[in-house]
Amino acid sequence: MTQILKARPSKKGFTLIELLVVIAIIAILIALLLPAVQQAREAARRTQCKNNLKQLGLALHNYHDVYNGFCLGMGGTRWNGDFTGNWGRLNGLVPLLPYVEQANLYSQISSPLAGGPINGTWPAMGPEPWITDYRPWRTQVAGFLCPSDEKPDQSWNGGRRPIAKTNYGFCYGDSIAFNGDGEGNAWTPTRGLFSPYKSYGFSDCTDGSSNTLLMAELCRTSGGNLILGGTASNISGMNTDPTRCLAAISTTDRQTFANGVTLQGWSGDAWCDSNQSMSGFNTVLGPNSPRCALDGWDGSWGIYSAQSRHTGGVQVLLGDGSCTFVSENIDAGTKNAAEVRGGKSPYGIWGAMGTRNGGEVINQ
Repeated sequence: MTQILKARPSKKGFTLIELLVVIAIIAILIALLLPAVQQAREAARRTQCKNNLKQLGLALHNYHDVYNGFCLGMGGTRWNGDFTGNWGRLNGLVPLLPYVEQANLYSQISSPLAGGPINGTWPAMGPEPWITDYRPWRTQVAGFLCPSDEKPDQSWNGGRRPIAKTNYGFCYGDSIAFNGDGEGNAWTPTRGLFSPYKSYGFSDCTDGSSNTLLMAELCRTSGGNLILGGTASNISGMNTDPTRCLAAISTTDRQTFANGVTLQGWSGDAWCDSNQSMSGFNTVLGPNSPRCALDGWDGSWGIYSAQSRHTGGVQVLLGDGSCTFVSENIDAGTKNAAEVRGGKSPYGIWGAMGTRNGGEVINQ
C-alpha cells in the first residue's frame, strides 16, 4: 500500500535577529520622517500666524479709512475711582475688534455691561484692563494668538494674569525712555506709528509705508528664565546704553537670563492692556533679543524687543499691509548708542523700520 506523505507546514517564524533588524529599520524610518512631520506642522503654524497678522493689517487699513488715522497706542476713558473707567489704558486691539469679526465683543465693551460692582454695571469701554471679573477682558480672540507659542494660561500661575492673551504688539519705534507716557520724559511721543494718546496716519509716515512697521510678534512667558517671553526688570541706564539689557543674559546659556535677574511675565499677558511691556515693542535690539524694564512696574519704559517662537526671526506687519519674516540677524546698528529724539535711527535697518519719519533709506 502506497503511503502519501503530506508536507508539514513550517512553524518557523522570525528569528530574534530578524525581529531586531525590522525594529531597527522602523526606528530609522521614524527618525527620518519625524523631523519632516514637525517641519510641516511648524510651516502650517507659521502660515496661520502670518494670516493673523494680515488680518490685523487689513483691520488697521479699514480703521484708517474710517478715521483718517491709526488707532491710539494708548487711550480710553478717565478713571475716577475703582471700576469707573479703564484708566486710559486700552491698546489698539480693542477698537480693531469690529474689523476682525469681533463686533459682538466690541459691543459688550463699548456699552455698559451688567454685573459690575457700581450700580450693578460695568462702565462703557470697560474698567481697568487688569480687572479679572470683567468678562470681555477674559474673552480670548483666537486671531490674536500665534499657534507656535505656549497655550494661553488664564491663571495666576507663574505671575500671569487671568486675562486673555495676545502674540501681536504695536510698534513704538526706536524709542526707549521717550515712550510718550509722561514718566521721566514729559510727554515726548514715540518715533513709531503708535504712541500713547496720539494717532498717526499715512500722512505722518514720510519714510514710506512699505518701509515702516505696524506690528510684530510677541512671545508669552512659559515660566522659568527663558529670554523668549520673559522681561528682566530693574535694569537702569538702557536709554543711554542698550547693552545694559544684553548684560542680563546668562554667560553660559544665551537662551536664558542670568541667575539673580528679576523676571516678569508681562509680554502678551493682557490682550487689551496698552502698556508697551504688555502689547508693544521697540526696534532697538534685534528680533528675539531680551525685553528689559527700568523697574518692576509694568508701565515703566524699557527695551521691549519683538520675539517669536518661529526659528530664526519674527514675522512683522508693514504699513502697506504686507507681512514678511525678519531675521534675528538683521542689522541693528550700534548696540550701545543712546536713543535719539529725531533724525536717523542709530539702530541700523531694524531701527529704521520702526521709525515713521527718521529719513532713512532702506534697501530691501
